[in-house]
Amino acid sequence: MKFQEICAGNDLTGAMAAEVVKKSPLLAGYVEFFKKPGSSVTYRTDGGASLVGATRALGSKYTPKAMKPSYGTAMRKMLGDTARLDVAYERMGYDIPSEMRSQLIRHMGYFGRRFNYALVKGDPDTTATEFAGLEKLVEDDRIVSMGTNGAPVTLGNSDTAVKSQQTFLEKVNEAISLCEGTNKVIIANAATQARLTSIADKCVTFTRNEFGVPITMFNLVPIINIGDYVELDNDNKPTYTPILGMDETVGTSSDCTSLYVVSFEEEDGLSFATCDGGFTVYDMQKVDNFYECMYELIADSALVRASALSKLEGIRL
Repeated sequence: MKFQEICAGNDLTGAMAAEVVKKSPLLAGYVEFFKKPGSSVTYRTDGGASLVGATRALGSKYTPKAMKPSYGTAMRKMLGDTARLDVAYERMGYDIPSEMRSQLIRHMGYFGRRFNYALVKGDPDTTATEFAGLEKLVEDDRIVSMGTNGAPVTLGNSDTAVKSQQTFLEKVNEAISLCEGTNKVIIANAATQARLTSIADKCVTFTRNEFGVPITMFNLVPIINIGDYVELDNDNKPTYTPILGMDETVGTSSDCTSLYVVSFEEEDGLSFATCDGGFTVYDMQKVDNFYECMYELIADSALVRASALSKLEGIRL
């Protein structure tokens, strides 16, 4: 199920969900959810299925493998916020329902960024209320490295530059191949996306999603810029920092970044466990001297198959 299919049925939720997907290509067209009731849910994993298959001689039999159902567990993690307006605005002549709607639309633009941050950086071992992000979920044997200390991807047509470009493209293709599934997406930062499209123009095409947002395709796999996360500085002004920065450490190099290849599939691959009304925007209520409106996504990440997620690390630009 896509994001809009797991939303509550009220008009306000529908309107705000439409604003979310306009700003978030990942939530609009790629991330998959599945619904199950309960404060925690179980889902089937692939178990030992990857170990099946053998040979036998004529007249002999296969050695039976003991199989049993294998399950993972997803908890209920909540991601949202509460928008509030002082009741004094009403006496100043503001149309409170209209103003609250305007404020919510602004919130929805940033909600997609916050989901993207959690998708990559979520760490329930540090913050129990977060779902696990790609950094926590990827298995070691699904990580491709540019080199012991990373490796630069250099522009230009010198022999050194061309070799670095060929190595990078080969490693990207290796990460794509290592990710098994039907709905693959490359997740990277803007700089990595730009470098990839610059040096592989023959492998790059462009399309637009249903909202007219341009989508870059590398060998028919979408590349999504995961974007920035937003924080407020001491003067209450927003600052923007790439979710996938150029400050990761590989070996002795501390100027690296990574990209991820994910196969989003409903209750398979990488998926998100949710429930009826998984995303809900609640009606505005008066609380003390404020009008408040809460919105919330209930979801926990579920890597049903470890083979549905790969990583390329050590990219230096």
